[in-house]
Amino acid sequence: MRMVNSMHSTLKIYTVIFVLFIWRQISLLVIEHLFKETEAAFNEIMFSYALFYFSTIIFSLFISFFSEKLGRKRIMYLWTIIALVTSIIPMAFTNKINGMFYSFFSGLSFGLGLPICLSLFANYTDVENRGRNGAFIFFSISLFFIFLALLNNLFNRVTLSFLSIVLLLLNFLALKSWKLDEFSKKEIYFTSITINKAFMLYFVSWSIFCLIDALEAPLLQYFLDTTFEVNFRNLILSLATLFTSFSILLGGFLADFYGRRNLLISGFVTLGIAYAIVGVASISPISWYVYSVVDGISTGFFVVIFVFVVWGDMAPRNLREKYYAIGTAPFFFINFIKELFIPYLEMIPVSTSFSLASFFLFLAVIPLLYAPETLPEKLIRRRELRKYVEKAKKIREKYEKEKD
Repeated sequence: MRMVNSMHSTLKIYTVIFVLFIWRQISLLVIEHLFKETEAAFNEIMFSYALFYFSTIIFSLFISFFSEKLGRKRIMYLWTIIALVTSIIPMAFTNKINGMFYSFFSGLSFGLGLPICLSLFANYTDVENRGRNGAFIFFSISLFFIFLALLNNLFNRVTLSFLSIVLLLLNFLALKSWKLDEFSKKEIYFTSITINKAFMLYFVSWSIFCLIDALEAPLLQYFLDTTFEVNFRNLILSLATLFTSFSILLGGFLADFYGRRNLLISGFVTLGIAYAIVGVASISPISWYVYSVVDGISTGFFVVIFVFVVWGDMAPRNLREKYYAIGTAPFFFINFIKELFIPYLEMIPVSTSFSLASFFLFLAVIPLLYAPETLPEKLIRRRELRKYVEKAKKIREKYEKEKD
């Protein structure tokens, strides 16, 4: 009976996280459609993105502060209801003011749901399988992202909003009759997290990656557009996306077997080398093939570990909301910086930009060298010993067969 209940809880957790991240992606697509239909100016677009990203950060921190008083289930219902009401806005109105309302409330609802859903994920997973579970969830999410990207041109704001309503109703079904764990009586303060040495070491490396990825991604696309044919650009971006999707699964398994820290160090070093290669040989198609593969694999590793795993490893059980709220904040803040950066792409020398990216990625390794491994050492040693015993057993069996 306990196993059945555990499976039901796991399925519900997968559902609510899947719906949460798909809701965010649909919201961004709807915002883009509203920009086009209302012919929004650059300053209006930036203001809308600011509303979306900063409301996500602010309300994620806000709800993690009051989550013990409000309770998880209330918060889960709250963000779902706000998202449902928000989804109606683009179905009925298309003016710029309503577009800004939509940007604000979609970011607000996502911010309310993010720390709670990720905290639930960490609470219902063990440290030795958190990577694999996070990888499975995000792999399914990334596949749906690809589906949305392929069909975005066929969908309009009304269709996308209707799809989000269907998914949000699915969220209600997952919440029904689901008894969530109570909060621990112990309280965690934001200050205790920000002075936590281990947390800050991982946080700095994650922030550097978010900054490099956000600033370099549009520059890379611009350079490929102006230097190569459109087909080549599409091929490189498709390769990177493909390798990201499948490296998510690989990264989850490797993080559970070999540890989070070593995998992150390897990812930063190889990605730094890839940037150095395209910085030196930016005209060579081969260098771009190498970059697309390495970037895709490294990004998959980083997303699983930094979004799902490492903050849950550090935080006490039933007190993880604040860790996830702070830990995911750099991604949303720097994504807004990315939107501001796009109009100035032509002013930046490509080789200089790639070289700086390579330098900062190598710099991001330094905090990780001093960071502790969040996967318990005894688990790593136990798996290594089990692997050694199995290998010894095979050698013995082979020797006995040869002897006979």
